[in-house]
Amino acid sequence: MEKSTFSLSIMAHPSREKYFRYLKDKLGNVPFSIDTGFGIWENRKRATLMYDKNAKFHIVLQDDAIIGKNFIKNAENILKDSDMAYSFYFGNRKSFKKIGEKGLADGKIVSEWLNWGLAICVPTKIIPEMIDYCDKMKIKNDDTRIAKFLRKKLIKICYPIPSLIEHRQDEESLVGDVRGRKAMYFIGE
Repeated sequence: MEKSTFSLSIMAHPSREKYFRYLKDKLGNVPFSIDTGFGIWENRKRATLMYDKNAKFHIVLQDDAIIGKNFIKNAENILKDSDMAYSFYFGNRKSFKKIGEKGLADGKIVSEWLNWGLAICVPTKIIPEMIDYCDKMKIKNDDTRIAKFLRKKLIKICYPIPSLIEHRQDEESLVGDVRGRKAMYFIGE
């Protein structure tokens, strides 16, 4: 049986239920892991473990994601290298401006570090080891746990530019990150 390109799940919080219908309308009947008090890492882990074992990649989107136009088709076209992880969001930090401009010209940025957790995509073949490794950490931020695992395994991260996903500007981060969370370049809805 040939593997499908990717599976998808949503990491959600009850306080953002108002976005659940939007996500289902944009993505179809994708599974949701809703944090009912078990915490950020446990919710990320549960959403990640919803992966399809017949898929090459699994994407976990956070519930405050704005879905870019033609997301499914664009993601399928981008996901080629199964030895790489992907992030469909690249933030607008001043320190990344030159990298972002070069990425826009190249259509992507390849990095050794994962910077954001909004739309992380990993090869399914690494998920069991990643979960086991990250479970042993005491770090609050789920994306930092995953970043440390990817760095340890020397797995690079590809950020397609423009980003396929955007942050909602009217939601505060559940981990207390209050910096302006906006994509440097966004493909649009």
